[in-house]
Amino acid sequence: MTNNSQQPKIKKDRLWIEAKSKCRLNSEDIRIAKEMGLNPLSLIKNIPSKSQPWKSPVKEWIHEMYEKRQKKTAKKKARNERTAKTKPAANIKPLPQKVEAHTDEGMEDFLDSQDIGQEDQLMLHRQQQFRIAAQYVADAFLSVPEVQKVVLFGSVAVPLEKEVSRFCKFRRAGIAINHECKDVDMAVWFSDMTCLRVLQKVRSQALNKLLAEKQIGVAHHQVDIFIMEPETNRYLGRLCIFSSCPKGKDKCRVDGCGEPMFLQQHEDFKFGPKDLDDEINIVLFERCHEVAD
Repeated sequence: MTNNSQQPKIKKDRLWIEAKSKCRLNSEDIRIAKEMGLNPLSLIKNIPSKSQPWKSPVKEWIHEMYEKRQKKTAKKKARNERTAKTKPAANIKPLPQKVEAHTDEGMEDFLDSQDIGQEDQLMLHRQQQFRIAAQYVADAFLSVPEVQKVVLFGSVAVPLEKEVSRFCKFRRAGIAINHECKDVDMAVWFSDMTCLRVLQKVRSQALNKLLAEKQIGVAHHQVDIFIMEPETNRYLGRLCIFSSCPKGKDKCRVDGCGEPMFLQQHEDFKFGPKDLDDEINIVLFERCHEVAD
């Protein structure tokens, strides 16, 4: 009488015999299939039908898989052996690095090979791209009669100052490179607060045109428009970046935000007179009004 615990093994053995017969395999083929973890049912299912003339016989399929696996194993073994040969012994101390840690002067020499000057040029290039973007937006604002004046200010308008970069390799060494411009700051004297949506559309159109003509990509939220009152030079708020007002964002919950629509307010933000100092800004255009006789 057969033990119940032996029945699964007997059933599997019968399947292997069936697969050997139906797939026309020999004992070596079965050994290879078992070594690769195949099961007899998968072998039987992969027997090519008459409508599948492109499929290889199961015997060839097994040996092709086996050869690929052997090659892969051999490559992995060779790679591990090379790694083991180059790995330093545990009792051998590593050679001192070319640059001592926490030595700014040494680190600066090391970073010369990675071209600090190139980083400076990248920062200058980005500033120049932002200046072009500002001019495109200002030129587009000319078509809006309510715009009286446009001024570029902030880091895009002035020569870049040296500062310790946020980039890890420079920050750790305390090496100063050109300041990184992250956005464009523009002050716009605007006389009709009911037309702020128009300003949004014109800004987007100008930046789309910039991308098409100059292949310079600047997102609309990277161009901050500070709205100024023409008669008083008083700061009123920023042109919102959202397409609807209110948008329902946390930013929209600041007191006074969206009054009027699309005029954004920032909590604890103050716009000082020094921000529009004539020595640190660029007037992109100022509309001239004809005086009647």
